[in-house]
Amino acid sequence: MSDTLRLLLVDDEAPARARLRDLLGDIAGEVPSTVVAEAADGFAALERAQAGDLDVALIDIRMPGMDGVELARHLARLPTSPAVIFVTAFDQYAVQAFELAALDYLVKPVRAPALPMP
Repeated sequence: MSDTLRLLLVDDEAPARARLRDLLGDIAGEVPSTVVAEAADGFAALERAQAGDLDVALIDIRMPGMDGVELARHLARLPTSPAVIFVTAFDQYAVQAFELAALDYLVKPVRAPALPMP
């Protein structure tokens, strides 16, 4: 088994996903990780997550179609569900996120030291 975390980045904005990749690169020495997949919406993320090879999903909340909260509900039902960390510009969903057993809730703009990796 690898010590490298396998990540799914979910955000409808490509620059936000790129920023997360950069931040993950900044902490790679302390927390080795690899981005296994990226998705621009909840439907694509759920389809990708069904492969079961993810440790952590970094998820935006407000996205068209299936939002991040609904995605987290679906992920929790998978046989091997990844830990969920919400990364969003909106703080009003924090209580709901923790009710879904989110590992953390980060408000954008996120800085590398704030990334809580399991």
